[in-house]
Amino acid sequence: MLVAGLSVHHEIKLFSASRLGTLALSFFLLAPSGASAANSFAGANNYYAYALPESDRITLLDGMQAAGMKVLRTWVSGQTAGQKKSDSVAVPDLEANGIGNYDDTILNLIDQLMVDAHARGIKLLIGMYDQNSLQAGDIYGRTYGVEGFYTSSVAIDAFNQRITHILNIHKNSLLDNQPWSELGGYIFGYEAQNEPMIFDQSFYLDHLSWICNSALQIRNNVGDTNQLIFTGGGSAASSVQSVFFSSSCAIDVVAVHDYNDDYDNFMSSAISEAKAAGKKILKINNYKVPWFYWELITNPDPGEGQDYEIEVNGADWSTISGLADTTAAITNAAFDFTPLKRHMTRPHRASTFNYHSNFIFAHRMDEPSEKEHP
Repeated sequence: MLVAGLSVHHEIKLFSASRLGTLALSFFLLAPSGASAANSFAGANNYYAYALPESDRITLLDGMQAAGMKVLRTWVSGQTAGQKKSDSVAVPDLEANGIGNYDDTILNLIDQLMVDAHARGIKLLIGMYDQNSLQAGDIYGRTYGVEGFYTSSVAIDAFNQRITHILNIHKNSLLDNQPWSELGGYIFGYEAQNEPMIFDQSFYLDHLSWICNSALQIRNNVGDTNQLIFTGGGSAASSVQSVFFSSSCAIDVVAVHDYNDDYDNFMSSAISEAKAAGKKILKINNYKVPWFYWELITNPDPGEGQDYEIEVNGADWSTISGLADTTAAITNAAFDFTPLKRHMTRPHRASTFNYHSNFIFAHRMDEPSEKEHP
């Protein structure tokens, strides 16, 4: 099916059912609550949203709110200025000055982002780290090597400390100095890393335990089970691994990232397996699973590499915003996210983010070919 000249049938790499151009899909499998009349929902990705000037950040969030999008996915990894030719500022990584030497600049910026998002009924899905940064030779890559990051006990311990710092040591000064682990009204969930080990499928399959163990580290820091733990996404069908559905794995949601249109070959069985295991999946509309689009930006499409960017209020905005509205109207969703609706006792923390049902997330994945990530 073509919409505005864009392939929307399997291309929409959102956390949804369609794709624009050749988009990557992020599908999530979650534990069903038993509700059968749940609705779906849509979200979006922007890995540098916190680094945008205030006016651009608000434009992004206002656009998402107008389109009925409920979740913004971003992650904690430093960025150089001018991402996607935007006016984003340079932001140092949390450990740019050395492993265990934390600079909370990036966390403080995300603190502001979550407050602004919450005011518009949007929650954040936050990654603790990005594998693109690792491959580009950041502090972890230089110290342990790419594969060593996942296998060295010293590296694993260092990364676990990073997770603890992000979730419990750091405090959001805008929200009564509360740690992120207690901000379920603002945070949809977490992932240890964006697309862990996607660079080598053989290595990935041999080290799936890293994903489960990192998820456990997150869960040990976050007692609120309404804040979900995601796999971080993988390459198409390989994203869906039986170990993630095991009761011993702390993963709540399996994310499927896909550039291709082959998910008809594996989604039905993946959804069945997720339901049987009490987990959830993020996929596309025809499967009634939530989706996140890669990527919403606030400036004209830079047209770099694979063309996945859509400018809020730009040429293709009506297409993607219309799809988000359509997704929200989908009933009898495969997974029920209703329990994620959290009622806070303090007025400033009262969540305006209403999860009425199961959501389909489709996510465009052009990150692997990106060169902007430091």
